[in-house]
Amino acid sequence: MTLDPLSDALNVLNARSAISGALKAGGTWALQLPEPQGVKFNAVVKGGYWLIPDPREDLETIWVETGDVVLFNGCYGYVMASDTKPALTPQNGREAYRQTTDNCLVLGDGLECHMLGLHVRLDADGIDFLTGTLPKLVRIRANHREAGILRWLMEQMIAENTLSLPGQNVAANQLAQLMFVQVLRAYIATADPQERGWLQAIGDPHIGPALRHIHTQPAHNWTLAELSQKVAMSRTSFALHFRTKVGMPPLTYVQNWRMRLARRALRDRDIPVSSLAMELGYQSESAFSNAFKRHSGRSPKQFRHHIRQQPETNPGGANGTDSTAMATAPTGATPPSAPVTPATEPENI
Repeated sequence: MTLDPLSDALNVLNARSAISGALKAGGTWALQLPEPQGVKFNAVVKGGYWLIPDPREDLETIWVETGDVVLFNGCYGYVMASDTKPALTPQNGREAYRQTTDNCLVLGDGLECHMLGLHVRLDADGIDFLTGTLPKLVRIRANHREAGILRWLMEQMIAENTLSLPGQNVAANQLAQLMFVQVLRAYIATADPQERGWLQAIGDPHIGPALRHIHTQPAHNWTLAELSQKVAMSRTSFALHFRTKVGMPPLTYVQNWRMRLARRALRDRDIPVSSLAMELGYQSESAFSNAFKRHSGRSPKQFRHHIRQQPETNPGGANGTDSTAMATAPTGATPPSAPVTPATEPENI
């Protein structure tokens, strides 16, 4: 493991980002988008649009403009429109994208607004580790300190789509991955102090270093006293502050993180259970197996058999699969061993 909890988490979840579609619009228009499957985000390259959330959401209608990036996390469907007139009937986005050949939808003259849509695929096992800590909607404004990097990434993605150079798919997906990391960095830097979760806690001056110690040595026999000493806090203050920021006690987080590492190892590696137990700091195979069963409901061997029998899925794409030609070469620290087969259902922004 590393000194970087965010990288660790994205690697364990096998997070892969890819361009999923584009929209060019002009004149008067409105588009109804379905509920995102997993995490999606879109970036405004030119112009802007009104984002109108589903009435069931406790979210405000906002104007999203050039350079802004909006991340959607498990929210209901939403409307993107040129204005907010009630008389404007939105076009069905799913049906509209079915009619495209390259997942670039053009509305009107297509000259006033240009957006890129991107989606993030996460392994189904443990997807809640990320989605459960993110708000339903995150907006990174063009004047944010990370915006300059995001704009550069957008420009490079546009260039990759336009120039059709060798290695286009790989380059575009790497850029999409970088954009996702930048969006998360921006969110961490500006997260509401009242929001709880490991992602928000990364930026805390005391809890962030504690998380880095845990991720660097997950097999270490951490105690509350040792962790509090590492960050120069009393045990009582540290325990309270950690629970307030992360949403669970420190040693519960240590246990949960070990279990996530164990689940990933059992799925992807042929390591014997006894060796995995030692790797994660357990004194015996039986101690590890008992802890794993309490956490997962199955013994390590049962879990390995079960997870390897499951069909390959890609949460985050349409209908659980990736469907764009741009996304056939997923990137990330641990790429899947087999290529993703594009689905017939088109992705959208």
